[in-house]
Amino acid sequence: MSKEAANKKTGDALYHQAVEAYADDEFEKAESLYTQAIAANNTDGMYYLRRSQVRLKLDNKTDAASDAQMAATLTENKSNMLRQYFKALLSHGTLASELGNYDEAAESLRKAYTINPSNQEVCDLLAKVEPLTTPKPEPAAPAADAAADAAENEAPAAPARPTARHEWYQNDEFVILEVFIKRVQKDAATIEFSDRGVSLSVKMATGSENNYEFEPLMHAIVPRESVYEILSTKIEIRMKKAAAGQKWDYLEETEAQRLAASQGTASLSSSRKGISWDTIAANAEKETKLKPGEQSVNELFQSIYKGADEETRRAMMKSYIESNGTALSTDWKSVSKGPVETSPPVDTYAKSYKR
Repeated sequence: MSKEAANKKTGDALYHQAVEAYADDEFEKAESLYTQAIAANNTDGMYYLRRSQVRLKLDNKTDAASDAQMAATLTENKSNMLRQYFKALLSHGTLASELGNYDEAAESLRKAYTINPSNQEVCDLLAKVEPLTTPKPEPAAPAADAAADAAENEAPAAPARPTARHEWYQNDEFVILEVFIKRVQKDAATIEFSDRGVSLSVKMATGSENNYEFEPLMHAIVPRESVYEILSTKIEIRMKKAAAGQKWDYLEETEAQRLAASQGTASLSSSRKGISWDTIAANAEKETKLKPGEQSVNELFQSIYKGADEETRRAMMKSYIESNGTALSTDWKSVSKGPVETSPPVDTYAKSYKR
């Protein structure tokens, strides 16, 4: 075994120990192990990216920013690590901005923007940082030179991201993610869990290393109680829900939800409001001075619907139909944002059917 291969093997072993320490919230130990891994093999960007996360946990933003910058440098030209490269750029841009290093922050964020111009977090942060950067006057240049400079400085196309078919489903306790990669050796895959993410690193038979990240997840998970299994045709990842029984509409948080969160408003999934039939009935009886039992729920619905304006009627119909008759809302502003979830009465459970 060559010295380079031996160093890589040592680094990987220390890296995996650091991952376990991080999962156990032993951040100082994890930082020490990542540092030892880097000493053995300082060419792996993931070592720096993970140590950056640990140092952020230890409230060491300066070193965390340096590590994120190094991670970006080491992953920049690796097409199979595009998501890690983007994550390192965003992390460095965020930390550099918080430290007042606006020129550095803007440089990283501009690169992140070329990879994913629709990422709202990058757009918002770049818009905040750009006005704070040091102005750079550009001398006038002949048209030919200007055209040549423009061609030279044109942002290169983002490298292709490795893809693997994946599916997911859920029960009350777990979200199960299946990544379909065949014939993966037991020691060739590394899965890491965080509060809102899971990352998968697979060493392929060709010698290349493919990395996949699902982050941020729709909701929080419990890393310590999340597990995985490597099978002949796929890798099955079981993520323990932090909130048992919580329904996930998506595997990962959507751009719209990130935008809503950045604006300080409720996400689409959490903003859906429903009013129970019992509440509507009680309110309607109070308003019309009816005694309980004198009208059926349908008659109450009709009496409310008859005197409502157009938006209220639309809200009532949409919420009633989409919730399978378990919720009724008169707030169109809320109901119009997305499908209304089924809200069965307390101590009952809504079952889906198979087509």
